[in-house]
Amino acid sequence: MHTCSCGREAEDAGKPCARCAALQALELDGQASEKQIRDAYRTLVKVWHPDRFQSDPALRGAAEAKLKALNAAYLLLTRKDAHGQKPRRPRPAARPSARPAPAHPRPRVRPRRRFGLPWLALVKFGLLGCGLLVASVFLMAMDSFLASDPTTGRIYSELRAHVVENARETAGNLWSQAGQHLHSTRPQESDPAPAAAAEDADPQQAAAQSGDGQSIPQSLHRREPGASRAEGVSLQPYITAGLTKDEVIAVLGAPTSSTEGKLTYGASELDFTTGKLSGWKIEPSSPIHVKLWPDAPVDPDLASFKLGSTKNEVLVVQGTPTLFSENTFGYGRSRVFFKDNLVVGWKNDPATAPLHTAR
Repeated sequence: MHTCSCGREAEDAGKPCARCAALQALELDGQASEKQIRDAYRTLVKVWHPDRFQSDPALRGAAEAKLKALNAAYLLLTRKDAHGQKPRRPRPAARPSARPAPAHPRPRVRPRRRFGLPWLALVKFGLLGCGLLVASVFLMAMDSFLASDPTTGRIYSELRAHVVENARETAGNLWSQAGQHLHSTRPQESDPAPAAAAEDADPQQAAAQSGDGQSIPQSLHRREPGASRAEGVSLQPYITAGLTKDEVIAVLGAPTSSTEGKLTYGASELDFTTGKLSGWKIEPSSPIHVKLWPDAPVDPDLASFKLGSTKNEVLVVQGTPTLFSENTFGYGRSRVFFKDNLVVGWKNDPATAPLHTAR
């Protein structure tokens, strides 16, 4: 039996034991701690990593051999029994029970499924139904008593009629708003393809939402009570040319003033010809969401217009005008003039709404 200088058993005389050999591989002495072992291993792995010697095959082979020796030394030193600690003894197996198994084991009985009605839920619903029935009978008795009493009959009847009418109006308004929302979210089959470009370039919408910091009053988009029962009324989320007076009032509500050929909402005016909307003048102080689309195919990427351009081309370039008549489009204080639906001139006011004309 050969002994190492540290007192442990060695394989050959004059050679260190396995632990001392591992410490020598990591360039450490016999008193090295676990932290020193880890630090030395990490440092030497970085020094002898084969990837550092890509250009020299001989050095790369030596580095690979050195790295294997470092890994083996580190694994040996980091084992629990490397520092003289004995490995834990395995726990003894549990002794078999001295109690003999029964010759005839009991059969496993499955729990019986219970089928039946949820009685607690039925009782709750029954009590709720009885409560509603009693409350309805009580309210009917009170209604009959208050309506037939000579002292309270007239006042109670008027109050009840007023409450019922308000409830109907509220329900009608909610229904109409829901219809407007559904209509605005569905694509219109009659809208031409360039509508998206006109929507993006709509100066009226920009003025109403962000230009002057004012939003469109809700009263301008509330339908009058009973408008949903009118025949021939088409609800739109905007005002456009060709609508009738009834259709405009159904969307915007009662006007500030009305004549045979004009509806006024604040400072904004809507003109009618033969009962159809044919023009408007929209002021920022009284914004109205108006829309006007080309009635013929136009290049949606058109960036400017010039003398001789059509109304449809101006609509694609400038968007919906805030001033609209047969021969004039207005954008702020800028104006575009037409004759026979062709541009014959313009007046540009860049301070309010610049015109995109061809140079």
